Amino acid sequence: MTTDAADARFAYPRSFAALREIARSLSSALDLDTTLDLIARKTTEVMGVDSCTIYLLDADNATLRLRASTGLAPEALGRATLQVGEGMTGHAVVENRPVYAANAQHDPHFKWLDGTEERRFRSLLAVPLVLNNRPIGALNVQTAAPRDYAAEEIDLLALLGDLAAGALDKARLIDRQRRQLDELRALAQVSEAITSPQYLDQM
Repeated sequence: MTTDAADARFAYPRSFAALREIARSLSSALDLDTTLDLIARKTTEVMGVDSCTIYLLDADNATLRLRASTGLAPEALGRATLQVGEGMTGHAVVENRPVYAANAQHDPHFKWLDGTEERRFRSLLAVPLVLNNRPIGALNVQTAAPRDYAAEEIDLLALLGDLAAGALDKARLIDRQRRQLDELRALAQVSEAITSPQYLDQM
């Protein structure tokens, strides 16, 4: 691909305007599922790709679970998994750096995920999601046609990954606080029922 073609495909002013839009959107996203969907959709638009996929680490810190995607089969969400180090995406987490290939199926680290309808894609660029020097998942983009990723595109996805990691951590915290609040409300309702005059009379 010529430099002119790469420049036409990847325009800095448009990309940074989109980054500002993503940052504003992420600041208002309050739950994990909404944040995941927003990151996947906006990254697809900014990068000009056919699919963006997000994997998050399970509690075992060894399993990457598919949580959001704009190109893979919806029924695979929450089910498809990679082990850390497995596939190009898992390899990006182990190496803590971007991993990419114009024809991903020729890469020695590539792995097909059954049930994801991934076979229609060719190129793949994956970056780790890292928070406080700790991996929390991975973000990748794919295209149906072979694609050589320019250094600027790799840097952009890495920056998006940094934004995503912070937003996802915030969303997880909010979800946890909501669950704790729901539990406290349930306990309060039980306590109120137990101490009510009607309940005491029945006792």
